[in-house]
Amino acid sequence: MRILDRLFLRIGSTFTTSAYMVSTTVQGLLWSAADITLALVFLKIADEARRRSGKGKIRVRYSLVWASALLTLLLPFARTPREFFHLESVIFGLQYLVLLFSAFTESRMILDAIRETRKG
Repeated sequence: MRILDRLFLRIGSTFTTSAYMVSTTVQGLLWSAADITLALVFLKIADEARRRSGKGKIRVRYSLVWASALLTLLLPFARTPREFFHLESVIFGLQYLVLLFSAFTESRMILDAIRETRKG
């Protein structure tokens, strides 16, 4: 048996449910922080483009991102992998829905604002 095979067997034989929950919780917190940052930056850019176009501020989407941030704080309290998965699905679902909706509805306005900025 190769060394790498033995290493993976060793890791697999000592990987318990609690080890899974700890590593998955850390991963979920880090991914959620990155997604929240990405969504907030994108919404800030979209808000600026909307302001230049004379349109109103984005409010509901900001609320959804902040709701996902609050839900993220509950990840360490998930007791089972199933509970964690359901909570994580809601969190990331909110974040990606905001990003997708914003990309579809705001991209033209953002590109127009960039073009105007480059001209002036």
